[in-house]
Amino acid sequence: MSYIANGTRVVSLTINGQNYTQNLSEWTVSDASANKNGCVSTSGSLILSTIPGQPSLEDYDRNTFRRGNEVILELSQNGVNFRHPRGLLYVISCSYSVESETLEVEIGCKLSMMSLLDEFEDLKAIIPVPVDVVQDTYEGCCAAFASVGEYVYQDKNGNLVSQKYFQGDGIGSVASPSWISVLGVTTRSVSPLSASGPIPDQIQLSYQVPIGSLSEDNTGRVDVVETDSYYFLTYPAATYQRQNSDATVDNPNGSLDNVGSVSSEQPTTGSSSSCGNLPDRPDGNTDNGTACNEGYTLVQSPLYLPATTRQVEISTYDAPGAQLSSQISTLEGPRVESNPQYFADNFAYCRQVWGSKCQPNGSCPQDGMDNIVLRRTETTNFFGEANEIVRQIQDNYVTKLSAAQPSDWRAGNVGGEIQQFDRSYLTNSDLYRESRIETIYSVEDNVNVQETITYTSITSRGVGISGGQNIDALAGIKTKVVRKSSTIGARDIQPDTLNSPTTATEERTTLLRINVIGGGGTLYGDYIEEEQIPVPLLYETEEEIEEAVNNYSDYIRRFTIGDAYGLQVGEALRVDVASSWTPSTPFRYYDPKQSKLVSLRMDATSWGVSSEESAFVTSGVWTAFTNGTVTIPENVTGNSAPDMSAKSDGINPGSGTSTPVPTPPAPVVPPSVSGETIVDADPLAFDVDVYFTFSAIAETVTEDGIQPSLPPFGRVNTHSTTTVWCSGLIVEPGDLLSPNADGSVPFDYYGSLVVADATVVVGDLFSA
Repeated sequence: MSYIANGTRVVSLTINGQNYTQNLSEWTVSDASANKNGCVSTSGSLILSTIPGQPSLEDYDRNTFRRGNEVILELSQNGVNFRHPRGLLYVISCSYSVESETLEVEIGCKLSMMSLLDEFEDLKAIIPVPVDVVQDTYEGCCAAFASVGEYVYQDKNGNLVSQKYFQGDGIGSVASPSWISVLGVTTRSVSPLSASGPIPDQIQLSYQVPIGSLSEDNTGRVDVVETDSYYFLTYPAATYQRQNSDATVDNPNGSLDNVGSVSSEQPTTGSSSSCGNLPDRPDGNTDNGTACNEGYTLVQSPLYLPATTRQVEISTYDAPGAQLSSQISTLEGPRVESNPQYFADNFAYCRQVWGSKCQPNGSCPQDGMDNIVLRRTETTNFFGEANEIVRQIQDNYVTKLSAAQPSDWRAGNVGGEIQQFDRSYLTNSDLYRESRIETIYSVEDNVNVQETITYTSITSRGVGISGGQNIDALAGIKTKVVRKSSTIGARDIQPDTLNSPTTATEERTTLLRINVIGGGGTLYGDYIEEEQIPVPLLYETEEEIEEAVNNYSDYIRRFTIGDAYGLQVGEALRVDVASSWTPSTPFRYYDPKQSKLVSLRMDATSWGVSSEESAFVTSGVWTAFTNGTVTIPENVTGNSAPDMSAKSDGINPGSGTSTPVPTPPAPVVPPSVSGETIVDADPLAFDVDVYFTFSAIAETVTEDGIQPSLPPFGRVNTHSTTTVWCSGLIVEPGDLLSPNADGSVPFDYYGSLVVADATVVVGDLFSA
């Protein structure tokens, strides 16, 4: 037998389209395991050496070795060129060693780049199951693939590909091998998987199912918070009431109330000599002279009136990451609270004109108790490229009446009488911008900078609102404050962010029985391992949930046993290995001395390439022991070694001078297996719940059939024997069941001879 350790050579190594084949010293990458990990990412590095007399490889501007540039590796074996299974990767970073004049380039696949940059839109587009928005992350997407027994990887052409790990493996069958490893022939090394631990007897699998409706992404959500307050306010005007000799007060509304202090102040009688904008005469205002005041004195008493306020806060979360983008806060309340002095003067003016001794308040109305918008605050946040807040603007609006001064509504007071009064403010609800606060956040030379610009209306100086001046804050007083700090003192305060919405779920559990070849269990009881499906099963129906649980149960059961019986196999890279590689490639391992043929699947794999050879070490996950005939050809990898036999140099015949004469490469014929008829896979185990119902009837009768009265209480000993058996069918989705003799469908098959996915517990369907 002619076996060459390796006949594979590097054809080309290009980075960003430039050829570095002659510079390659070492190329090593590793694939992640697919065990409970839906993303099989690849990462590693390559080392380039400077060729004497050639320019240095140092790339100061990081142009050739810029992150994201393609790294392509092509190989050749016996004249057949092919791309390495991980032959298309991307530059992540690089570093140069001046002493050794070597450049180390860190490389990885698209999945590694997604994890690094947290940009995974392409991955999210192909996830096989719905996920909650709280799991809208790279890790959450990976967990989604694992939850259904699938994985995703980047192939050698740069495409993202997903498939089931145990695709093609069923009950009593395994997928056909893509290549064969033969101990002592092709196998460089073999050992049990180092990660193997004790095999559990049972797996307690927990999973979450939704309660109610599924949650959605809340970006763009608008929250409205309303707060209503009910209270009594003291009307700002001075009001009077008449008090008789028995210390009760004659309320203008007709009721008698006890009061406290008594004022000697007398109301002013209206005079026709008053000038200005007179209030309308209140209805029902009559002057009965002084006769109605006999036995009464006047007292000043506060007037309490019912009032309501409503505060409405509208928050919009439309910024990156569902952060607060804008907020509008509005306060509605009694108009009188915008300027109590104005309404006090208005009431006093009306009382001065129409008040009398019999009606000291002149039946004047309590103006200003209607609700208007008293204040509105608008806040807007602006964000930078890193989703950080860079600017905030807050505008505060109030009523024009709140800025009015007494000089705006009255011309003066002569002898206690108001001479002129502007009543147009009674219905004016206009708002104006009282102030603006603009805050800008930045960083200068690693120092946090907070610049605060404040605009304030000129009304803050007490100038009132008449005279035609511009009272908008942007036309008023401007102040600027700049804070710089190397601590967090000048950093921005992050705006509110919506809690990541989650779908309410409940947890369920199920037990998986694990059987191993040769039996399991110990004298100390069952070893139970706890596992959890990595993502909630957000399905609408129980049938979909049950199918998902069955799929994951099969996946985790196969991996648990597969790791326990698995082997770590080292091989030289061959064309038959590289041509159809996936992270779960099925292959066979054959031990000629033991005549043992093992069915395995590739899992975590490390690949190495140098200028002289190419090899890999893979974790083979066990799927079964099989039979079959293994064919080992005479030339396994192609004899590409030169003939070093002694030959004549043509001058000294028979001198023994060695002259290398290359032998033409022979066709590659890899080992093969045929005639597999028996698959000894992991034995199935079932837990069947059996329920019993017992009943007993005791009767006493005489020979003539007449039942006498019951005998006194007594004890009767009985004995019974119970035999329990269970029969069933073990089928897979798509299998055909047997019809009745007349060709009809048995009633227990529910009208179909084809086994549907929803009715199959993977490898565990019982029907009587």
